[in-house]
Amino acid sequence: MKVIFLQDVKNQGKKGDIKEVPDGYANNFLIKNKKAIFASQENLSKFNGQQKLEEKNAAAVLKSAQELKNKIESPKTIVKFNEGIGPDGRLNGAITGKNIADQLIKQFNLEIDKRKMDLKNPIHTLGVHEIEVKLHQQVIAKLKVEVSPK
Repeated sequence: MKVIFLQDVKNQGKKGDIKEVPDGYANNFLIKNKKAIFASQENLSKFNGQQKLEEKNAAAVLKSAQELKNKIESPKTIVKFNEGIGPDGRLNGAITGKNIADQLIKQFNLEIDKRKMDLKNPIHTLGVHEIEVKLHQQVIAKLKVEVSPK
């Protein structure tokens, strides 16, 4: 029996594959557990339509991520902080991903999730720091953060 796999099945097929499998296996396991559907003409056309829609949505998400990257990497987009410094030249506090995300909203009206920022440790020093922001699997932007004394 020919089936269309709706999800990956180990040693049988990946999502979207159309394969010939034994009737009992198809009926008793794949179709029953909604891991595959019978490969009729109607199901094939539905599945192809879904795939095209998913590709279109993925392309739109990628395009919006590229546009956001261009805004972030613009020379005008530098997130500025004025912080108090201690006697050793280091900041009294620390600048975290949440602080940066909040300032991005206040200064540039750009909303980015703090978890997408690759900030391993909070910023404790003055100067310009470059932070990677993962907007999409294929799009990584470099955000500049400038820390100056009060």
